[in-house]
Amino acid sequence: MKTPKPGDGCDCGCGTSQDFALAKSRRSKHRFVFIVAVGAVVVFVVWLLREPLRQLITREATLANDAPTQEAVGDMIEHATDQRAALLAAWNSGKIVHREVAIQSFAQVFPPEEPLPPEFDSLILSAALDPDMNVRELALTILQQRKHPALPELAAAQLRDCDQQVRLLGLSHLKSISPSIGVPTLIPLLDDPDPLIVTMSLKLLENWSGSNFGVKLSETVSFENEKTGLKEHREGSSEKARAGARRAKVWWLEHQTEFPPVPLRAPNEAHAARQPLPAGDFQLQTLEGQKLRLSNFRGKVVLVNFWTTWCPACVSEVPELIALLNQHKDNLVILGVSLDYVPDEHGHIGGHATVEEQGRGDGHQDDHERSAEALKRVREKVARTVKARGINYPILLDERNEVGGRYNGGELPTTVIVDAQGNVRRRFIGARSLPVFEAMITEAQHNQTLTQTTE
Repeated sequence: MKTPKPGDGCDCGCGTSQDFALAKSRRSKHRFVFIVAVGAVVVFVVWLLREPLRQLITREATLANDAPTQEAVGDMIEHATDQRAALLAAWNSGKIVHREVAIQSFAQVFPPEEPLPPEFDSLILSAALDPDMNVRELALTILQQRKHPALPELAAAQLRDCDQQVRLLGLSHLKSISPSIGVPTLIPLLDDPDPLIVTMSLKLLENWSGSNFGVKLSETVSFENEKTGLKEHREGSSEKARAGARRAKVWWLEHQTEFPPVPLRAPNEAHAARQPLPAGDFQLQTLEGQKLRLSNFRGKVVLVNFWTTWCPACVSEVPELIALLNQHKDNLVILGVSLDYVPDEHGHIGGHATVEEQGRGDGHQDDHERSAEALKRVREKVARTVKARGINYPILLDERNEVGGRYNGGELPTTVIVDAQGNVRRRFIGARSLPVFEAMITEAQHNQTLTQTTE
């Protein structure tokens, strides 16, 4: 009998290699159809969920970014399917830029006529006592727009602050409250060292009492010194403010019984909702090339000052910072972060003509060489300023705006005070005097609340 060879036919009806090939082909086709079908389902699901997936990716990327633009955070909240959740996530991120934009977006997410859910009501109350002065200002404006019953208490809390700019902020939000509350609240401000605060208080008292205390706001309003960039008062403004305050005190003695004292305390919810604001760690190099990390100074109060050599207000407060460090050198660290190499809105690096001319040099230079030359010139300019001004604290060069962007240091000067535990105690824009700096440092050293007065 002939033994069948592979591939030969068979009369017994058993399968052949052709049958196996056909079956294999069918299985391959079925598998292909299945894969195509699964792929089509996946594509359909992805297409169906494309917007939620895009929002999720955008949200997570934005929240993870330590130094996003304000526009990026605002877009993330604006285009979110759940704007409330996006706003809350930005606030709870604990990052300066995110939190500020979250408060900026509040009116967009919650129309003024719409009642606030308890969680968001507590959030905005706590924001009025925030370490970040920008956040405080935005929160108080929202409370005023909503005619929130806690506004008088939270505005009054600002009046006890050691920073005159915070006191002015609180004063500006007392205009809409009733005289029965406002008059006794303002009387202590008649002894304020700032003549503008005294005069603004007198004007409010005049509106509420109908009396005239003989002082014009124009006589004590501060102006910006063109040379230094600092706010100053005209000669004689303090004397005029004190004279008006004396007349107001006489009026107060005659009418005090008409205004029973009304104790104003910030709502418990405002304090309960406050959370520590950890300072994001960073590392930069000094002009000498030494690497410094913010966390290296844990256990001491750290004042981080964002500045440039071309900012008059920045340079003018250098003597205050030098004196501050001399008086607190055992328990205070000052870090000056130069943003001179960060391009402005016109693309100029620090406004330095020598740097702007970097593109006019040797045509054979590539971009890297020109950038290196520009950085060298900026570093030399900063070093000359440090030497000329006798700066006695480390100066760090933030070449890529990594730290300036994180702390929103584009507005200058920006100052951030970090306590010994590594939490941001204050963030504010603009120069301050030595007494105010000292009060802030003492406050941070004693771990006092931001609304307490430093004696």
